[in-house]
Amino acid sequence: MRPLNRLLCLSLLLWLSTFAHAQVQLQHLPDHPRLFANAAQFNKVKNQSDSVSRQLRAYILQTAEQALTAEPIVYPSTGFKFGPMRTVQGRILTLAMSYRLTGDQRFLNRARQELLQLAALPDWAPNHFLDVGEGALAAGIGLDWLYAELTPDERDQIARSIVKNALLPSLDVSEGNGSWVDGDFNWTQVCHGGLTVGALAIAEREPELARQIIDRAIKNLPHAGAVYAPDGAYPEGPSYWSYGTTFHVLLIEALRSALGTSYGLEQFPGFLKTADYNLQMVGPSGLDFSYSDYHAEIQNEPIMIWFARENHRPDLARQEVADVHELYRAAISTAKSSVHPNRHTPLELLWWEPTLAASSTTAPPRHWTSQGVLPMAVMRSAWNDPLATFVALKGGTPNHSHAHMDVGSFVLEADGVRWALDLGTESYDKMRAAKLDLWSYAQTSTRWTTFRVGPEGHNILRFDGAYQDITGKGEVKPLPTKKGSMGNSVDLTSLYRNQVTHVQRDLTLNADRSVTIEDQWTTGNKPVDASWQWLTKAAITRTPNGLLLRQDGKSLALLVESPVGTTIDIEDVSAARNMQDSPNPGLSRIVVRLSTPAKTTGYLRVKAVPGSVSAGR
Repeated sequence: MRPLNRLLCLSLLLWLSTFAHAQVQLQHLPDHPRLFANAAQFNKVKNQSDSVSRQLRAYILQTAEQALTAEPIVYPSTGFKFGPMRTVQGRILTLAMSYRLTGDQRFLNRARQELLQLAALPDWAPNHFLDVGEGALAAGIGLDWLYAELTPDERDQIARSIVKNALLPSLDVSEGNGSWVDGDFNWTQVCHGGLTVGALAIAEREPELARQIIDRAIKNLPHAGAVYAPDGAYPEGPSYWSYGTTFHVLLIEALRSALGTSYGLEQFPGFLKTADYNLQMVGPSGLDFSYSDYHAEIQNEPIMIWFARENHRPDLARQEVADVHELYRAAISTAKSSVHPNRHTPLELLWWEPTLAASSTTAPPRHWTSQGVLPMAVMRSAWNDPLATFVALKGGTPNHSHAHMDVGSFVLEADGVRWALDLGTESYDKMRAAKLDLWSYAQTSTRWTTFRVGPEGHNILRFDGAYQDITGKGEVKPLPTKKGSMGNSVDLTSLYRNQVTHVQRDLTLNADRSVTIEDQWTTGNKPVDASWQWLTKAAITRTPNGLLLRQDGKSLALLVESPVGTTIDIEDVSAARNMQDSPNPGLSRIVVRLSTPAKTTGYLRVKAVPGSVSAGR
């Protein structure tokens, strides 16, 4: 076992031993409302006069006005209820918050209608337990925030539904078999977070059941919390970072508000650092490093306000404050917002502190390396420059929740163009329709036949066309700085153990904003055919030294240095290949191919030079 992995395992064991015997005390519960805020805190935010508070209130109230005339939610009688559960959660949060801010009976009445319709459902889709977690959060907050205004019969209906449709079904899910109960993936955070909110909302009615639910959450959350160590990177990618981490924060805040303690669930190594990970994942163009099952959602992130408050760092709130301003601008003008609204935005009003509006000279590092479950690195020539060069490199393993076969892959942008792409996720519905092993990460899983998920659709090295070894892991480390450069290497040997004896990829962002990708491998007793992949939507032409990419009026030269006999192919990969694949309009794949004899060291060096660099910008 590697020293770092040993350290992480010891850390996890320590946390597990700390929380395994946690016993929450429910004898002296605060009055309702007690989740996320009490009556005094609601009154405080109602009267905060800073510009961000005013904009948040105006946006929330405008959204609530729209909810008053929204069509009733249609809940499917079979299958998933995931979408409707998220919709009702957003409505209840917005309407209940608006009622507490204004006392307007219209908001109360529509919130009551949504709550009672949710409570009347025969089930909350326990076959897909995320749906239950979402529903428990919605019902728990609605019951708690509107408790005094609901009739005793209405309270009973909602409380009975939380018990019947969420808390009791959760006890049928066992630990130790890869379930969400003790998993290390986003389901663990979402399900325990939602269930705990539901349990705290009805705790005076069912104290023993509530205690069982909350104790189990505190005991098992360390499994999910451990993946942030030591630097905050999230293995499932930016989309699932937002989902899992949000519910992790909601669990912390529900415990703090109702029980006066978080039981240390924010103290996992790397957890409070993970806001920096979220910043680092965004390139100068505003696009994320879209690795793993990434879903493109340009939405605001309320938890960045929470992290800014926890870390006493106004710089972490800067982008979210800008997003709030955009949501407010669109709401008061009825214009379309460039930011997709987050259903948890009403909670942001409770986490916001006016002191976070202070200007900050703090800037994140331009070279960021993360170890742990997902080793990775990010380099950029500047912050706050939309034309800066940005390159991000991924290590890790294909054998993790939502992972792709993409170890050693990278994205690159310069001059405002994303030149080297990661396509993100494929439609789960398409993959299910093709009857793939959607959630199997085994070596022979049919998951890897999907273009966007398997090795065909990533900027990686390949040998003899083989899959990466799912038992391998790519470790990332910084390279020595030379003449203003910054770089990282990823050791890929264990991913290709059956093809070569050693392989390493080095990425360097040079002082002139060009990027050098250097690959070197050593063969064993057999020769190999190596191939090097780069996916792009740029127009490509050949040059004496390699290739020239053009897009959006900008250019990028790829200078290829390799042994004699190397070939460069430009492949049109825009069309869907199989039933499970979506088309990728305008997508090309550059493939550099070369053969390496047995017991020989092979190499390939590609330098990416932005046009503005060669033009002397």
